Amino acid sequence: MMLKKVALLSMIGLFMFLSGCSFLTSSDATSQTLTTMSSTNDTTSTTAKVTQQAAYDTLFNNSIRKQFVIHFSQANFDKLVEDMQNYYDEFGSYRDNTIQEVDIDYTDSLGNITTYNEVGFRTKGNVFSRRLPVTLDWFGNITGYQQVSFQLEFNETFLYPENSTQYKELKDRRVFDLEQLNFKYIHAEDSSVVTEMMAYQLYREAGVLTSQASFAIVYFEIGGTLIPYGLFLVQEPIDDVFVKRNFGKNQDGTIGDLYKCVWQLEPAKLTNDYQSYNLGISDYNDGYRKSYQLKTNKDTSNFSQFTTFVTRLNNTQAINYQNVMEQNLDIDSLLRAFAIGFLIGSPDDYRSDANNYYLYFYEGKAVYIPFDMDQCLGYGWDPFGNHGLSLDILAYAPAQSYIGPYTNLPMAYNILAINEYRDEYLNYLLEYTDSTNGIFDYQDYYTQFLLVKTLYEPLINQDGHLGITSFSTTQRVMKAQDYYTQKTTNVRTQLSNYLN
Repeated sequence: MMLKKVALLSMIGLFMFLSGCSFLTSSDATSQTLTTMSSTNDTTSTTAKVTQQAAYDTLFNNSIRKQFVIHFSQANFDKLVEDMQNYYDEFGSYRDNTIQEVDIDYTDSLGNITTYNEVGFRTKGNVFSRRLPVTLDWFGNITGYQQVSFQLEFNETFLYPENSTQYKELKDRRVFDLEQLNFKYIHAEDSSVVTEMMAYQLYREAGVLTSQASFAIVYFEIGGTLIPYGLFLVQEPIDDVFVKRNFGKNQDGTIGDLYKCVWQLEPAKLTNDYQSYNLGISDYNDGYRKSYQLKTNKDTSNFSQFTTFVTRLNNTQAINYQNVMEQNLDIDSLLRAFAIGFLIGSPDDYRSDANNYYLYFYEGKAVYIPFDMDQCLGYGWDPFGNHGLSLDILAYAPAQSYIGPYTNLPMAYNILAINEYRDEYLNYLLEYTDSTNGIFDYQDYYTQFLLVKTLYEPLINQDGHLGITSFSTTQRVMKAQDYYTQKTTNVRTQLSNYLN
């Protein structure tokens, strides 16, 4: 597919460059940009026509305004909706992962301009959050558009033969040094906007490996119609590229097994009694995903790293249990993650809900990698009441009774039952909430909020974007500042009892 975008360039240029939050500062620069974009429209190459290649660090720099225009043919967009509807009719959810072909234009406030053709597009989300990108009336007619979370797949090869030039070129393609890129819409009720991005940032500042995240404005162009699609959180996928970037390769060029651990047919508790069919490689055509989904080495792994780890994790009767854990689990990273998870009050992570984490097996050890933190810091799902502000810092019942008691979460209960690890976890809470140097600081949150508000709110309202349009730290049910203040006070009070 080679979409014809020339007729829309003046409209896109108006949205992108002539607004009060214009990307470029001179009319000459705008004219040159539009000419450059126009020159790429009729090429048949699958490679990008780049004036300046935007890098990985640029993409995840919050001080740089970023924008994506995603071009669908009308036929491909209609096919996207049709496939999702058919999946719903068969399985009762919209979790269809069929790839549709799009072209994309990327621009940013540094003047980077990049166009890529033949990019894969699919929607994202769980059984509750994934929805159609359109709204329908009672007769099934499209009445409008709505935001959906989605993924761009830069290395999608479509139907090209494996020995073709096009296949090889697309298979090896990287954009922003990534094979794929995730986009997550901002919940309208979270007017402070930066909640999930700050959760990711806190984990990384604590030395816990997780995704990079930033923001971008998105436009959909569908068969000649431009849709201001709104503000999105842009997230780095946790995949083979991620583990190679952060862990490198083994001496033989291989990488370790990576598992996505999520609550599907059962919670991802890591107990020995998991159902065997919930471990392996997910196939969305089956209508369900596995709780422990292998994401790398799909053709070679026998799952033994995972099964051995779970067996050893649960064997607390071993005389040398602590030594076994130190040989099989990155303890320090896990304790740091538990401390941040407790501070941000996520009700949907491993410790609270047996959900939303990856395990990567590196040099014989499992490394815990958290993800999906859109409900935390005083916003969102509140199963504990008052957003968990009064929870005990060491032991509390899981968010849902289906999990059972806290002892059913062995990677939390068994590890924190060891005095040395418990004290290390408590000291991380003490360090992170320190009034002078602690990273759990509302001022950091507010600084990022002001930055994102300044960069994006005027453009969102000027162009009539979908999704969140009003940025405020005071309009949501619990103010972010109140959450930070009360959480810090509660944690420090408990610590004074535990550590003295």
